[in-house]
Amino acid sequence: MMIMFITTVLLLVSVTVDGCPVVSFVNESCCEVKGNGFKFSTSIKSRVFNITNFCGDCELIAEGYCDTVTAGGGWLVIQRRQDGSVDFNRDWVDYEDGFGSLTGEFWYGLRAIQCLTNQGQWELRIDYTFTNGTKGYLSYSNFRVGPATKQYPLNISGFDRVTNDPFYTTTSNPSWSLNGWKFTTRDRDNDRWSNNCAVQNNGGNGGGWWYNHCSALYLNHQYNHKNKIHLNGKWHPLPFTEIKIRPKDCII
Repeated sequence: MMIMFITTVLLLVSVTVDGCPVVSFVNESCCEVKGNGFKFSTSIKSRVFNITNFCGDCELIAEGYCDTVTAGGGWLVIQRRQDGSVDFNRDWVDYEDGFGSLTGEFWYGLRAIQCLTNQGQWELRIDYTFTNGTKGYLSYSNFRVGPATKQYPLNISGFDRVTNDPFYTTTSNPSWSLNGWKFTTRDRDNDRWSNNCAVQNNGGNGGGWWYNHCSALYLNHQYNHKNKIHLNGKWHPLPFTEIKIRPKDCII
């Protein structure tokens, strides 16, 4: 009997004893919520669902917040900031395991994200809101997180928006791109800066993220102050962010 080493507080582990029976009231991913998982309903609301066969392990059941509406639905939300109720200035272990509440602010956990995104091909979407209420999003057709032994490096490409690319996946200058860079937290410095990009040294709190020589995207720093994005030559604080992933073969 295999138990996967995913310890995020956001996962409900349920190990069966005699194989993996078919369970009709849960889904193998957020895609089934929008597709064939709930044939009796035509308007499934975004909420927390149980997900079976998590990371390809038929003995593992997890909780996940599924966005069933945005761009066709089928998204698993892996981060949300909306009111500053959860402290994102945390150590490496917390970012590995996950923290917060799936119905509020949370980080899903690097272990779970890495495991999922190494099962097939995944896309990434980041929805955000500026302080003036203007909404926007970033979309990437390829997203994967590497193994813990390599410090969870980011693999991202396929930017398809007309705005600036904060991950700099299309730049010819590798010193700006975040693609391929390891995750950094306040207690584990994996970036190129002489200090630690996860520690805010201009006032306010920091937060874990994929950093090169720091970033144009600080989604886990102090709420609505240092968590921000650099677009069109200007920094914008972000009172709302939601990061979500979806299998590329998701039925929408």
